[in-house]
Amino acid sequence: MSRENVEAVRAVYECWGRGDFRSTADIVAPEFEWEQVHGVVEPGSHVGAAANRALRRIFEVYEDFRVEAEEYVDAGDAIVVVAHAHGTARGSGMQMDQRLAQAWTVRDGKPVRMEQYPSRAEALAAVGLT
Repeated sequence: MSRENVEAVRAVYECWGRGDFRSTADIVAPEFEWEQVHGVVEPGSHVGAAANRALRRIFEVYEDFRVEAEEYVDAGDAIVVVAHAHGTARGSGMQMDQRLAQAWTVRDGKPVRMEQYPSRAEALAAVGLT
């Protein structure tokens, strides 16, 4: 089952790598929950349609925003992804270049939750791996 979970999460990053954040709604569960770290665009917890709006908001702030997965760590029902986010802020032209660590929960073949962490180690600890 965990291989299918990795593939379900990989489908999200395939969209994000193209800058397609709208298609995420078709891949994740209807009540998908996204927990974003503080100090970034759209911090806090977002559920369902609010999660999709928050993701689109990031795309609106950055004209060429992309998130590309670099590593998938299979932890059964949880998947840790280390990814690289980059984009150019609209208006200011400021470049964003950030490494992210995200822990995903998958149920019945659909991502139901994603929580962002400041580091790979913290995301791994959150899913019970060291």
